[in-house]
Amino acid sequence: MPYSLALRLSTPGDKTSEKKIYGSIQQRETIDLKKLANHLHEHGSSFSVGTLQGVLSDMVDCTCELLKQGYSVNFEGLMRLYITANSKGVDNVEDFDPSVHFTHINMRCEMDADVDNYLNNSPEFEYVMTREEQSAAKKAAKAALVVGGSGSTGSSGTGTGTGSGTGSDPGNGSGTGGNDSPTPDPDDGDGME
Repeated sequence: MPYSLALRLSTPGDKTSEKKIYGSIQQRETIDLKKLANHLHEHGSSFSVGTLQGVLSDMVDCTCELLKQGYSVNFEGLMRLYITANSKGVDNVEDFDPSVHFTHINMRCEMDADVDNYLNNSPEFEYVMTREEQSAAKKAAKAALVVGGSGSTGSSGTGTGTGSGTGSDPGNGSGTGGNDSPTPDPDDGDGME
């Protein structure tokens, strides 16, 4: 599991709270339906990639339809999806108008216990650069190409930073989107992630 380290406020939103270093899981990329269909096919599925992609696409459409009708959808062994809503309060029952007072519909996900156990049973962690470190490294590489490619004899110094990790998860292992690390504060000026 790729992770990086980030300096964050220990109490999110409280700029007077102490800053601590937290682990942050990094996503390698987003797998779309076509890539997922290819992956399923590579695992020995007897269905073609096109058929698998069509089934997955239909599954998405039907899931959205069922959620909108008020059903929760259980992908057994993976997750259960359901919807919740934000609404404005009113003083009297008669004053509530769903088209006005429901302000946003949300989709929620509850991880299946089997997935929770799978993800939290001796995960292997791999330290990767933060997004900021990756950006600095790319800029340094581009600058080196420009300097090297123009015939200049100057050199470009860079400092991309390094990091280390212990390879252990200090979180509670609940895997349900709980409080294993605070949400980063974009205005804390920490220079990390």
